[in-house]
Amino acid sequence: MLAACWMATAAGAQTSDSLSGWRAPPIDFSHAGYRGGGVPLPHAPATILVAPGPGDDTDRVMAAVRIVEGLPASEEGQRGVVQLDAGEFQIAGQIRLGVGGVVLRGAGSDGAGTRLIATGHDRRALIRIDTPTRETPGAADGRQVAGAVPVGSSRIPLATVEGLSVGDSIVVRRPSTAAWIASLGMDAFVGWRPEGRLNWTPGSRDIVWDRRIVAIDGAAVTLDAPLTMAIGAGEAVLSPGPSAIRLRETGVEHLRLISQSDPARPSDEDHSWFGIAIDSVEDSWVRDVAAEGFVSSVVDLGAASRRITVQDVSGSAPVSELGGLRRRVFYSAGQQTLFVRCRSRDGIHDFGLGHAAAGPNVLLDCLSEDANGDSGTLESWATGALFDSVKVRGGALNLTHRGRDGQGVGWSAANSVLWNCEATDVEVRNPPGAANAAIGCRGELTGDGALEDSRVVPGRDFHRAQPQTPASLYRAQLEARLGSAALAALAPSPAPAVPASTPKLSGAALAAYVESRRVAVESHPLKLVDGQFVIDGQPALQRPIGFSFFQAQMVPALAPAVGPALTRFAPGLEGIGLTDDLEQLANSLNTGDYVIHNYGLWYDRRRVDHDFYGSPMHRTGEVWGPFMELPWARSGEGRAWDGLSKYDLTRFNPWFFDRLSTFADLAEQRGIVLYHKLYMQHWLLESRAHYVDFPWRPVNALQATGMPDEVPASETFWDVSDPVRRDLHRLYIRHTLDALKGRSNVIYGLDPEYTGPLPFVQFWLDTIAEWERETGQSVQVALEVPKAGMDSILDDPVRSRTVDAIGFHHWVYRPDGALFAIEGGLNKAPRQQVDAIATADDLAGATDPGAVRRALWRSTPAMQYRAWREYRDRAPGVAIIGAEDGFPDLSRQIETALSAEYRATLRPASSLLRPTGTAWALSTPDGATLIFSMDGQPLVFDQAPGTTLTARWISEAGAVEQTETVAPGQTRLSPPAPIAGRPWAVLLRP
Repeated sequence: MLAACWMATAAGAQTSDSLSGWRAPPIDFSHAGYRGGGVPLPHAPATILVAPGPGDDTDRVMAAVRIVEGLPASEEGQRGVVQLDAGEFQIAGQIRLGVGGVVLRGAGSDGAGTRLIATGHDRRALIRIDTPTRETPGAADGRQVAGAVPVGSSRIPLATVEGLSVGDSIVVRRPSTAAWIASLGMDAFVGWRPEGRLNWTPGSRDIVWDRRIVAIDGAAVTLDAPLTMAIGAGEAVLSPGPSAIRLRETGVEHLRLISQSDPARPSDEDHSWFGIAIDSVEDSWVRDVAAEGFVSSVVDLGAASRRITVQDVSGSAPVSELGGLRRRVFYSAGQQTLFVRCRSRDGIHDFGLGHAAAGPNVLLDCLSEDANGDSGTLESWATGALFDSVKVRGGALNLTHRGRDGQGVGWSAANSVLWNCEATDVEVRNPPGAANAAIGCRGELTGDGALEDSRVVPGRDFHRAQPQTPASLYRAQLEARLGSAALAALAPSPAPAVPASTPKLSGAALAAYVESRRVAVESHPLKLVDGQFVIDGQPALQRPIGFSFFQAQMVPALAPAVGPALTRFAPGLEGIGLTDDLEQLANSLNTGDYVIHNYGLWYDRRRVDHDFYGSPMHRTGEVWGPFMELPWARSGEGRAWDGLSKYDLTRFNPWFFDRLSTFADLAEQRGIVLYHKLYMQHWLLESRAHYVDFPWRPVNALQATGMPDEVPASETFWDVSDPVRRDLHRLYIRHTLDALKGRSNVIYGLDPEYTGPLPFVQFWLDTIAEWERETGQSVQVALEVPKAGMDSILDDPVRSRTVDAIGFHHWVYRPDGALFAIEGGLNKAPRQQVDAIATADDLAGATDPGAVRRALWRSTPAMQYRAWREYRDRAPGVAIIGAEDGFPDLSRQIETALSAEYRATLRPASSLLRPTGTAWALSTPDGATLIFSMDGQPLVFDQAPGTTLTARWISEAGAVEQTETVAPGQTRLSPPAPIAGRPWAVLLRP
């Protein structure tokens, strides 16, 4: 029979991954599941009983969880069961199991059982099981695998087994090398900057197996489960210890989970995304759970999950957009995980295996109805996957090359099998050096891995698409390995009765838990003192922390290089470069650090390729993560260019603003600063691809914004003479202020690339001032706009009072003393203007024009001081962001000799002296001139004074007592000998 080869033992396994005849990889998949498969799920008696109460029940449930977590573990690692009574529990927070041996049990998953209702708009998992700190063991010395290991084998030859013992936990890592990636063709994607974005990079698709040694034979070890890839000599490393610190013997069972959403918004996503999220966990289970209404997964098993059974779980009535990373109802990126009799209705990717899932992973007797997408291996290079008697009605079931999807998923499966499955379409393809197979499957079959029954003959269809024997490969392998008794582990099991003697959660225990969570909150507020932002007397703006505003990766090995971003969302993944843990980020920073934030460019990473396309119908909603979340909310109505629904510009994204407000709270507690800029002009200029998905573009918004369909669009966007746009801007600005109200360590900015007109800057400041008057709140506002606009605002006696800080926004005094500044109101981005800093003379003979321009923008210490000094005097109470006093000794003497009020009247002047690379002049309304010379050399006037002037010299050592007069017609001015050759200033008065 065709199926016979699948019952082969590892001893008879082939020595490479290549498909030979009908022989596909002989992997024993029966090692998937709780305790390695074939072990019944435990049913311990209830330890503590919790009844629902009025209001939020999160603390009630968590108080009981903490009590059980504090109990001693049995020899098998079990502590006890938190028994939830029948009824409805309102959960505004999250139920989190962070200690092994704890089971969360309800009274049944039907309507008469226990219902957990996820309330609120947080995108959390309702139930989360993982270690509190995501610990990883210290690196251990590894040893090379000394010989070939066939696919499906559990015997590993080594040069020495010294230091290894039976029962040891070990890790086998098969690295993703450049040569291996090239052999798969995964280094040759086509697109915008494919390197590191689409192309696979070494180390990004390593396969890591956690195993235990069960035998040692000479210089070889035998493991407790097979490996799912063939390994050549020297191609992998075996190391002692596990790959992660994991919880054990945890369970969630006999519950109904409901994510509460807005019934008026059928695509609402402002609610719980995940029912149960599990990571850094092994030998655990989910049993008899029904879930409805969640955005993404009912059960999400992370990459560090292992030997987990998910049995008799259903997902239905998801509430979300039809788009990428939504409705991935049952998902595993782990190893030795088993899904049995799971059901899904109206999902998208109902049954999926994730990035580099090491396997074996099994889905058995699972059913998807009304599928809106395909199931199968969804990300790169899952190995050892078995879909056994899985039915996907309305969608496809695929083990294939997924191309550029998901930023370069490419080959998604190796050594994987569809066994007696059914789907609308079945696609199975074989990557170089590995095999996949569809056997006994029904559907539209394509690909070189779609195997036909050898009994089929031309013109005779009796055996075509007939189920193969055995009916279930997993069951047959399990029975062959452990005997028929092991099949009982797969049987459904009802919720046990709760003994009347079960202790109930007491009011005192609940109160003690609530009190234990009270912590003293530190406060290190931001203050503006004498033109400087300080926290606890220390400079507050010393080190800017920026972010990658348009690039990001879902691949965990690549994400950290992207760095943190406050409002980036990687569904199901937390960590640097993914969905950042804000508390960890804040704790990694120190006073003097300030985090710069604005909404990013493009929600969807597909657009990083700078595609435009001619119609929104050319795009499905299969958006690529991570998502750069935007402040405006989706409406659930219509179709935007990216395939999701249109934006409602009168509603705002609560997740976006929750993240900002949370980090603003942490900033005050930690003594750091959030510098939040409300806009991102990059969307509006240069490229139609920049603009195509912008929420205010007519095709993307419910409101009639009057925006153009093509770039340039900034002139229209910033034009608030249109009443619709004016009201939308005002609503957004005020909502931002409301969301961050009362948080002292926030500075508000306009836009990192603003080149819009002055009237919008005035409107922005007026809106903030209006809000301040109405609320009685005062906020810190930074003005970083083109120089002409900044000067106009600072000269405005009303609006200047709203400004607390300025920045030198794309302008500089060049090394020769000439001013270069970009202009506003031109419908041009900064980078469309900045190259003009270099003149033809500057570039004459230059071999590297870019280096010339960079040097001009860096300028010199003298010219940097000139800019800083000019605005320190002009607006003495205003902080200057990104610039420092390069000559503090001279500054101290200037500020001692001349009052702040007097210095505030100074403006650049060139009647006496044209600026040079070391000297410049400023004048006052009363006819005085203040001249600076940073090299201390004599000056030659460009225009001799017409009247007698009195000279007052100031140096780093102080004001010089000697005074002198400058006669009419005098053309040269020399400093007194004691200060010659050192930085000085001179005040010339009539």
